[in-house]
Amino acid sequence: MSLNMRFLTLPLICALATAAEGQDRHDWQSLAQLRAGDQIRLSLKTEKTGPVTAPFQNWTPQQVTAGTMTARREDVLKIERYRPGAWGRGKTAAVGAVIGLGVGFGGGFAAGAATGGCRSGEFLCFSRSTTGAVIGGIGGAIGLVTGAAIGALFPRHPKELIYSAK
Repeated sequence: MSLNMRFLTLPLICALATAAEGQDRHDWQSLAQLRAGDQIRLSLKTEKTGPVTAPFQNWTPQQVTAGTMTARREDVLKIERYRPGAWGRGKTAAVGAVIGLGVGFGGGFAAGAATGGCRSGEFLCFSRSTTGAVIGGIGGAIGLVTGAAIGALFPRHPKELIYSAK
């Protein structure tokens, strides 16, 4: 691949991604991207009980059917599709905790091993490995808590907007 082609590839990919995201979500025709069985969240203008979550059945220019519920187009406020495989807060917190534990323990062990060791005449003496393990454990605990907190705060996008009346 020539150098010019490499420089053009990234802008082309970005332009295609922007075009895909730039689809008009106010157009009822955007329901065409839904497949029967997709889990959707249907919000209605007149529904007092809140949004309905059900599998998508079908749609026509006048209405949409989700599960056993059929809603007229003029009553629909918003339709969102649940993304399969989207990570929840628990999963991102667990991954953050594991990464934080590893980084914290590794950094703490390196710092402890570098500062540990016995010198002549010392009353209390710990080996480099012992000092590294103790400081590494403290660093691991701090990393575990920090990583879990960051992982839980990591942005999630389990739903994708398909249609919005507004």
